[in-house]
Amino acid sequence: GEGRAADKVVMRQVVIRHPVVAGLLALVLTLYSLHVLLVSENVEAKVDFEGNLPGSEGRELLATERKQRTNIFFLKAHKCASSTVQNILMRFGLERGLSFVLPVANNYIGNPDPFSPDMIDDTLALPSGKYHIFTHHSRYSRESAVEVMFEDSAFVTILRHPVEVYESIYSYYNFQKMFNISFSELLNNPEKVSKINRRYFNRVGFNQMSFDLGFLVEDFSSEPKVLEFVEKIDTEFHLVMMSEWMEASLVLLADLMNWPLDNVVSLKLNSRPPDSIYLMSPSERETVLSWNTVDYTLYTHFLNKFRKRIRKYGEDRMKEDIERLLTLNAKLHFRCVKSLNNKGFGHTQAYKLRDEADRLCYYAARGELAFTEDLRKIQRHTVKVLKKLESLLSETA
Repeated sequence: GEGRAADKVVMRQVVIRHPVVAGLLALVLTLYSLHVLLVSENVEAKVDFEGNLPGSEGRELLATERKQRTNIFFLKAHKCASSTVQNILMRFGLERGLSFVLPVANNYIGNPDPFSPDMIDDTLALPSGKYHIFTHHSRYSRESAVEVMFEDSAFVTILRHPVEVYESIYSYYNFQKMFNISFSELLNNPEKVSKINRRYFNRVGFNQMSFDLGFLVEDFSSEPKVLEFVEKIDTEFHLVMMSEWMEASLVLLADLMNWPLDNVVSLKLNSRPPDSIYLMSPSERETVLSWNTVDYTLYTHFLNKFRKRIRKYGEDRMKEDIERLLTLNAKLHFRCVKSLNNKGFGHTQAYKLRDEADRLCYYAARGELAFTEDLRKIQRHTVKVLKKLESLLSETA
């Protein structure tokens, strides 16, 4: 005790006799206090992924200091701007050498059948049976998804107003040719709806978002089962994005994953030019809505929840972050894109890149099928090497 008291006396004497040292000591104490504050905020941020943190630049600093989450299950719903989100996740995983749940060909792994782990081809199946990212078209099965994802995975999906979803489906999959009836003719003769009541390849049709999320077609007319289904999705997903508010959705995704906004920059993918979209009258919209009542119940529930989540995030904070993200996206577009064309599948827009476009530009504009094949080649090689090692270690000396 006496030694510590003596130390204090000496310290007071040093402070009094050495003003320069006193200034340095004050600076050290200030920096230490700031460090303690940042650490405490950092710990709190890890506990509450939706907590409010002041100042955009400070938040970006914290996002880089906090441990970025790498594990995410993204249910890619049809015609909900999900290709843009998928591209963000594929780029994130590619740059970090992460593993993916991948289809053996094309871009579906499950659907119309719900996803099952045995759908993963042996050439793409990691020995651990666990994967960082799931982001391809599938049909949701909670039990199967949990089986292949890490325990701390974020579960995310995206929705869109069901009237716009169905109009987009009708155009993209050319239902006019398949069912021999134009969209406008169908809307003006709704009694002909029986002509289009079957699902395209058993995958695409009415109440598409609910179908993708695993709801059974035979339960579409059961209100109690619809409400039970919506509650189930609410319980099992950490974030339900809204395609009409894509920037706000991506800000919330970045917040959930502890990512800086740079991780969610994008070029809009698989979008149609405005002149290819059928503009419906109010009565026509009501007709389409009457065919998609399950999706409308799902959508309105999560739209209300989305609104509340933004308010909890902070309205001013959200506006500030959206402005930053829009600036980042504009810079990416200017840096990468030379021109647009409408030669994509279903009259969707594609990008012609500048000659000097870099790796980020290349993958931000890369189509889903080509990008998926790139990932397959990488993962097949990884699986081959790991299995070769396992074979070596399983042999006795």
